Amino acid sequence: MASVFEVLPYDGGWCVKIADTGEVLFFSARRRAIAEAEALARAWPCAATVRVRPRRATVVEAWTPAASDFAYPLGVPA
Repeated sequence: MASVFEVLPYDGGWCVKIADTGEVLFFSARRRAIAEAEALARAWPCAATVRVRPRRATVVEAWTPAASDFAYPLGVPA
């Protein structure tokens, strides 16, 4: 089962909601929130997907890291 990182708008900017842990990270810029969500997805120990919800639309962007996107091979100490 894949983990989900959702990038959502809120009154003061953007937030990243981590579905597995329930944590919410807040950012003032959309681009920064997406970058952090993608970085978390790359570092997550299991499969992960980033979903970006725009402010005024129902379309959802989705991004899933490829195996080559990981900073180091799984199972190798960092």
